[in-house]
Amino acid sequence: MADKARLIPRKMLSSDERVIFETRPSAWLYMKAASLALIIAVIALIGFAWAYIPDSPEIPYFSEALDGEYGEYIQWALLAVFVLMMLGFTIRWLRWSGTVYAATDERIITQRGIINKTYEDIPVTMISSVDLAQSIGKRALGYGTIVFSTQGQSGGRSAGLVWEAVPDPFAVRRRIQEVMDTRAKPKE
Repeated sequence: MADKARLIPRKMLSSDERVIFETRPSAWLYMKAASLALIIAVIALIGFAWAYIPDSPEIPYFSEALDGEYGEYIQWALLAVFVLMMLGFTIRWLRWSGTVYAATDERIITQRGIINKTYEDIPVTMISSVDLAQSIGKRALGYGTIVFSTQGQSGGRSAGLVWEAVPDPFAVRRRIQEVMDTRAKPKE
């Protein structure tokens, strides 16, 4: 159990609230497209700089295109691709690093954002069920989706919070279930 908040600001917690669990989503969900963007960015940067590399070997068609009438335009297009791909990578990375899931002995918290932050929380006593979904691909990569359901206005269940790409979701669900059991049973 982690008693000290590392990812959730301490000012968000009450003075006697203990952090049971906190993590970021699995990087696989957010960083698949970002990794591809990074690879494309590196290739575009190499393509842009190819004409400036001394004694660079000739690449059929590409070297001819760079030396041709529109070579400068091709270089600027490659530079633009590099900038756009790096921007896409940065946005995905910031989105991933700005998402935090936490459970305390009193509530479940989701934090999103870097500059503009959004906090959602549900008191543990309001949670009616904790559901876990994990496809075969997610199981192979070691993450899953956890859905916290609360009692709705008319007595029916409604999804309160959804945690996507939670690493080791069975252990997380077990910890949260233990907190719910402790809160439901009064101490003797």
